[in-house]
Amino acid sequence: MSGLFKAISRQRSQVDIAGSGREAITKQYIKGRLDTSGVYRNLSAIEEKLLADMWSRILGDYDQPLDSIACDPIVRPVEYDDATSRSQAKETQETLPFEVFGGCMFNETVADKCQELGIKSESSAGGELVPPFVSQISDKTLKSALWLAVREDHPDVFVLRFLRARKWDVDKAYKMIVAAVKWRVQENVEEIIWFGDIYNDASLMWKGVSYAHGKDRLGQPIVWSGSCLHHQKDQSYPQLKRYLIWMMETLRQLLYTPVERVCLIMDLTDHSTANMDWPLLKTFIKFLEAYYPECLGVCIVYNGPWWFSGVWKLISPLLDPVVAAKVQFAQKPKDLLEFIDEKELLEIRGGKDKYTYEYVKPEGNENQLMFDQEGRAKAVQKLEALQEQFVAATQEWVQAKVDGEDGKLTEASARRLELSDQVKQAAETKDKYTRARHFYTRTGVLHNSSVDWSKIQIYD
Repeated sequence: MSGLFKAISRQRSQVDIAGSGREAITKQYIKGRLDTSGVYRNLSAIEEKLLADMWSRILGDYDQPLDSIACDPIVRPVEYDDATSRSQAKETQETLPFEVFGGCMFNETVADKCQELGIKSESSAGGELVPPFVSQISDKTLKSALWLAVREDHPDVFVLRFLRARKWDVDKAYKMIVAAVKWRVQENVEEIIWFGDIYNDASLMWKGVSYAHGKDRLGQPIVWSGSCLHHQKDQSYPQLKRYLIWMMETLRQLLYTPVERVCLIMDLTDHSTANMDWPLLKTFIKFLEAYYPECLGVCIVYNGPWWFSGVWKLISPLLDPVVAAKVQFAQKPKDLLEFIDEKELLEIRGGKDKYTYEYVKPEGNENQLMFDQEGRAKAVQKLEALQEQFVAATQEWVQAKVDGEDGKLTEASARRLELSDQVKQAAETKDKYTRARHFYTRTGVLHNSSVDWSKIQIYD
């Protein structure tokens, strides 16, 4: 009986967490003010101390082989053999080809469509739009893999996500961040970023199964995900996983301090059981919780069918209570307006923005900088030099906190923040040589690290 009581108590605790979390989120929208507690440059004295402890742990293993460092288990949400799945998809493509959407065939990539349409680059002999992948991992240490995970974030922004996700428990957060870094290496996330949307499944990009557009009342980018457009049979699981990782990595570019999360709208309009994809759902939940923590501000489930409450009962136990607390339900356009101003809401969902998604195809020479090996080498050299300076400043900052020397702490903290800005700017420069352009750069929404949704918003 004691086990039963513990289970009931744990379930009630999770319900309490979810309930209080939903109230806190609702209050933010009522007040129209984003909660920035625990966010970069807005830390309490205790939170800053825990951040310093976290960096002390990271730098203690900085030059150690990544594989030798203990971490959380790296769980595969769906058990499958990648090579077998790709082979089966290729076989289907060759022997039983079928059209998925808008002239896009099964297992056809954006690169395939570009070749078919005659879109070529003048920078390569074969007309390839992106040069062959060149890994930026210099060795097998935590140091090398960590910086590739941080990418264009402020270093503290990246680290703080894991601290908040583990409720400021440094030991748990450290094991979580190491697991995330290892997972990124195993899944070749760096390579997915390198090629942008070029090797994504063409039908997914043409349909716009998920896309970002506009911002909510808290300034968070809105991600629209229309389930009625998705069918599990239309693409292989490896392609779905690649698309999901590409989408999450691209959304990171649309965030900026203190807006560090997105507003996800799960649009269930015209949803049917044929649109259910449990492998995709399990993968998304796992990635969100373990590898992209604290990236979700709110998830609005919109216009669900009458039977969706039963599905929610199956899904909710899979969610971490903190993530579950971010799920809100909206049935009508007026419910969405509680979260999104009518100028930012799509007209088809009750707002004033007449925008409709249409994929913008790559241009032949949009990735010319990626073919500039000398320019890339210089960008890498500059970034690595600044990263080393940031590490040295962080070590001084950590030691000053230990010693309790206020004068040195103030000086070290200021120097560290200055270097953090410089590291971010240098990483953004390097990104131009190591990431293919994509939908949001082609539309002008993302330009030189600035986000401007007005580029594609349409009004009378």
